[in-house]
Amino acid sequence: MIQQKKYFFILFILGFYFANSQYKDLDSIYTKILTTPDSSQKVDTLIQLNKISGYSRPDFVEKALETAEKIYDITGIAKAYNAKGYMSRRNNRFLKSVEYYKRALGFLEKSKDTMLKMIVLNNLGASLRKLNDEKTAYKYYMQGLDLAKKSRNESQMAHILNGIGNVFVNTEEYKKALYYFKKSLDIELKNKNLKGQEYNFANIGEAYIYTKQYDSAEYYLKKSLDIAKTIYSSKEPGIEYNLLGYLYKNKGDFVQAVYYYDLAIPILEKQNIKRYVANSYINRGLSKLAFRKLKPAKQDIDKGLQIAKSIKSKENISLGYDALVQYFTTLKDYKNALSAHIMAKKYHDSIINVSAKNSIISNQILYETKEKDERIKQLAYEKEQEKSASTRNFWLMIGIAIFSLLMLSFLYLFFSLRRKNKDLELEQKNSEIQNYMLKIKDLEQKVQHKGHSDIDIDAKLKEMDLTKREVDVLKLIAEGYTNDQIAEKMFISKNTVKSHIKNIYLKLDVKNRIQVLKKIRES
Repeated sequence: MIQQKKYFFILFILGFYFANSQYKDLDSIYTKILTTPDSSQKVDTLIQLNKISGYSRPDFVEKALETAEKIYDITGIAKAYNAKGYMSRRNNRFLKSVEYYKRALGFLEKSKDTMLKMIVLNNLGASLRKLNDEKTAYKYYMQGLDLAKKSRNESQMAHILNGIGNVFVNTEEYKKALYYFKKSLDIELKNKNLKGQEYNFANIGEAYIYTKQYDSAEYYLKKSLDIAKTIYSSKEPGIEYNLLGYLYKNKGDFVQAVYYYDLAIPILEKQNIKRYVANSYINRGLSKLAFRKLKPAKQDIDKGLQIAKSIKSKENISLGYDALVQYFTTLKDYKNALSAHIMAKKYHDSIINVSAKNSIISNQILYETKEKDERIKQLAYEKEQEKSASTRNFWLMIGIAIFSLLMLSFLYLFFSLRRKNKDLELEQKNSEIQNYMLKIKDLEQKVQHKGHSDIDIDAKLKEMDLTKREVDVLKLIAEGYTNDQIAEKMFISKNTVKSHIKNIYLKLDVKNRIQVLKKIRES
């Protein structure tokens, strides 16, 4: 496991190196990853590799999803769908991105990965805003905000507050929008996050444009521009230039507006942010129209409208037709102006009604994919149950083994102590016999002094039904020999000596030295 993690870490570093150099050999890294065993680490590495590529390799994400489904990695599946949603959003396929984000959320229902859930909720809100479904976007943003507060994740809290602010920009509730943007900005200032500060300054500036507080708008937009120039070495601030152009257009300073749109358009085209490119062309056309540069104005409006149609950006399509209304009205071509007005109204109305339609389509797609997702979740649950049961069985076996080992140790200790006690018992009895035999010798000597020389100890011992060997052992004990010395002297084992001593006690039917002495004296 450690080696596998180390290997993936090396792959990530290699990927980072290639992503920041002219030589981007991502395919060879991808090939190496494919040779590794299927695992959650493999899924994460494939998704990271797509990120390193600038989200340009959907095949990496598809392989990650395939691997995650194969091993029933619920979190991995959610990560893959989140990546697919992000790529769809970048390509202006907002309805598809909503589908992917909702599927990711479905797999995260019981996940403990709160961070990923917050990210998906924020991304889902952003896509729904693009589909003009502000009500549903707000619902998901608030779910994300609740999670961010509970987990005390200020970074995600700031992102989500910014998203909520944009919901209120879309609904033209600018005071509410400013409230949320400023709350987000406070967090980003506290955490010294320049990128977050840039976004919030730009959003606050845009909201002030809509409320016609142009001095405040200019202050915040230029703060955003200053930060953007500070933190980006390779990415120029095209969006800030676009917003500054919009500010001066609304102020009526059309020359300055064209200046900023001229700066914005090549940067936004290079960055392939088509929604802003379309917006910049149309607004530059309107600015040129204001000082009657009719032909360049028409070219810009047509180009912006064409780009808006290619990405199905309804708000920009509606803006483009409104611009054509102004253009044809300036020419007093009221027929074409009316046609353009009808088209503008059609797209404007479609934006208003698009929420319900998108909700139906999105729910239909989710219904069609629900059965497959539920089956994967069920298999993942069963796998987790099997894993838990296997873990329980493993620890049960470990417990039984430990218990058995303890019992064996206890039994060994018990029998060892018992054996030692028996040995001590025999040694004690042996010592008692030696004392008794010494007393017997003393007795014999006393009897001999008194004229009782006819007493024969050997005969008396034989009368006690002792074998010759037992008598020999008894005599040696009486002379003070130890068990080892008796064994050596009689050429027998120590256990045999112990056996003879035991038999002597049994045959004499004694338990203590007084009884032995008494027994011998009575015989």
